Amino acid sequence: MRTFGIDVSHWEGKTDWQAAAPAIGFAYYKCTDGIRYVDDQFLNNQRGCMEVGLPHAPYHFFQPSLDPTTQAEHFIHTAGKLYSKFIVDVEAQERDPKITLKLFTFLERVEQLTGTKPAIYTSAGYWNDFIHPQPAWAGAYDLIVAHYTAAHAPMLPIGWDQYTIWQFSDYWDFPGCDEQADANWFNGSLEQCRAWFGNYHEIQPQPPSAKPLKIRSLFDNLHIRQSPNMNARITGKLTKDECVEIEQLGGYDVWVRHARGWTAIERGGYRYMEVVK
Repeated sequence: MRTFGIDVSHWEGKTDWQAAAPAIGFAYYKCTDGIRYVDDQFLNNQRGCMEVGLPHAPYHFFQPSLDPTTQAEHFIHTAGKLYSKFIVDVEAQERDPKITLKLFTFLERVEQLTGTKPAIYTSAGYWNDFIHPQPAWAGAYDLIVAHYTAAHAPMLPIGWDQYTIWQFSDYWDFPGCDEQADANWFNGSLEQCRAWFGNYHEIQPQPPSAKPLKIRSLFDNLHIRQSPNMNARITGKLTKDECVEIEQLGGYDVWVRHARGWTAIERGGYRYMEVVK
């Protein structure tokens, strides 16, 4: 039994997850690349999947030439720790004699930061050719394997005897997206898929009379950031007494997500915003 899902990045543009959710069982999407880059559709994809209750996970594009520890910290600081699964995309077309050690350093740092082993996305052609020496630890990580074929099963990289997700096509149409995206099979039932991702939830519709909760800035020029941490890129500012509607609470301290991004409510004992009564 298999479960259908998709993966997207900025290349697919803005996805309408309300339209997409009924047609798919899960999604994973690009979060970061290297040590600074953040995918410009990450927040839309994160927010959209959360709002429709779809099982989902972020991925990081691994760059062998850059410091692996810094990459791992950039990834998790951007994605946040609210996920049950994290994915590393291993396919950069460059040869590095230390790539196996660097990749393992990245994987270990992600696990230290999140308490969970990340999954590895790669292909047999890439892994078998670029990853040297071949690591004995590969099979300890869940595999997301890319293999575009009409065969009934994908070709697996050295080190694995099974896959968790098979990316079987790179040109698939699905509702809510104007571009063709990558199509995937989860190797299991819908229930097993939801359990693996760990963040599926049924959406309870809000009663028509429910009023949105608003929060007010206590300071002028209060930063709006791309994600809920102090290292995230500043995307705007709130003026003193400006009010925004709360969409989500989260982050390492206390942050609020609103229509314009993320803003800290309280951090290090200082309060920056208050609920409007």
